[in-house]
Amino acid sequence: TNVQLTYLDHFGDNWYTQTYGGYLETMFAGVGGEVLYRPIDSPFAFGLDANYVKQREPGSAFGLFKNEYQPAENGNRRFRVQTGTTTGHATLYWQNPLNLFDGTLAKISAGRYLTEDVGVTVDIAKQFDSGITVGAYASKTDLSADEYGEGSFTKGFYVSIPFDLLSVKPTTSRGGLSWQPLQRDGGQKLNRKYSLYELTDGRSPWFTRIHD
Repeated sequence: TNVQLTYLDHFGDNWYTQTYGGYLETMFAGVGGEVLYRPIDSPFAFGLDANYVKQREPGSAFGLFKNEYQPAENGNRRFRVQTGTTTGHATLYWQNPLNLFDGTLAKISAGRYLTEDVGVTVDIAKQFDSGITVGAYASKTDLSADEYGEGSFTKGFYVSIPFDLLSVKPTTSRGGLSWQPLQRDGGQKLNRKYSLYELTDGRSPWFTRIHD
């Protein structure tokens, strides 16, 4: 069960903010905030988010882990959970980078991940005339290859499909699926419910852009 309170605001012509708290996603609860600078009709935007989170107990709807090390069910050595950590990123958004590919969006983030590793994530998405979006991302952090395990770094792929293609009524809702070949602790971001960049899409439309 995910339950959170969110407060959205803006100030000046180009600044937007959100603050939130609660059970933020399947694995983490906490509080956080985001600031976004987004000039109108600009291909660039800059965001900053910061969060303090604790890991949720999987067997409880609202429980949180209190002890950092938990016994493994199979009797192997104990595993570590997050009983309180900070995570956040600075993100540059860039539509149609270098004007090389129309309908693309690049997101470059640098910051601290949920396992307290520090690094960079690059996410490139392409939106087709149908509105279908296909993207891929990769994260590289200061975890060594031995610490990370098989795969050495985090990478994945996703597809987002507008429900407009399947409905007779106009809608801005979308459905999606994602695939990450190896699930590792390193390079994992908090799965926040709202993104200010998506909420302010009207400033320089990309998610809801009109196709020629």
